[in-house]
Amino acid sequence: MPLVSQPDGFTAFGVDGCRGGWFAVALKPCGKAEWCVVASLGDLVKVAEGTDRIFVDIPIGLPCGPEERQCDKKAREMLGAPRASSVFRAPVRAVLGATNYAQACEINRATTQGNARGKGISKQTFAMVPKIREVDSLLRDSPKARRLVREVHPEMCFRALAGSAMKYRKKKPAGFNERREVLLHAWPCVDSLIDEVLAGTFRKQVARDDILDAAVAALTACQDAKRIRQLPEERVEDECGIPMQMVYACPNGD
Repeated sequence: MPLVSQPDGFTAFGVDGCRGGWFAVALKPCGKAEWCVVASLGDLVKVAEGTDRIFVDIPIGLPCGPEERQCDKKAREMLGAPRASSVFRAPVRAVLGATNYAQACEINRATTQGNARGKGISKQTFAMVPKIREVDSLLRDSPKARRLVREVHPEMCFRALAGSAMKYRKKKPAGFNERREVLLHAWPCVDSLIDEVLAGTFRKQVARDDILDAAVAALTACQDAKRIRQLPEERVEDECGIPMQMVYACPNGD
């Protein structure tokens, strides 16, 4: 899946949450790549044009009952072991009101206990709740955001690029290099972008894997519409009318 000469008439944003806020890679219509760290996703939506795409690694659309989101289950099936574990179960919407981890687990278990035993949430998931809440609020309040913003999972994007799931964890040196090589095959000048970000930011602000995740999301966002796929294929909405679908791109539209 090569980088298109790109993208024709729109800017493709790939975004990943980071300690400093949100790290974004932007592929401009002229083919130039830019990056930035913004405090909120809404900041990107404000500057984006109506035809742009913003693909972000965050759960969008939340369940309100015992059933897990279909996109999470299908992504795990497609990734297989061991990368399936990178797709965590999205919390139920009521968790957004929790003030601490214990309360969040209690709410999630109580809401999901229709499926035999209720499910708690991991501490990693709870740490993401402020960003999930931020994006959920943005999408409910902004028609523009609903048009531009879609959910991606980086491991699904890398799988589509490479033809198979990654072998190593992304936070390990072998995993970082594996994903960097996959990006290079499709986007030869991405090396200079990665090195520029590594030199221009602190790791306590932008982690190494944040750069790769945003880059592969931007590469996915810039593809021709015929290559874009949705998981699941049929549109599934949450109680607020927000789609619960991940997007990824297939090589050559296959």
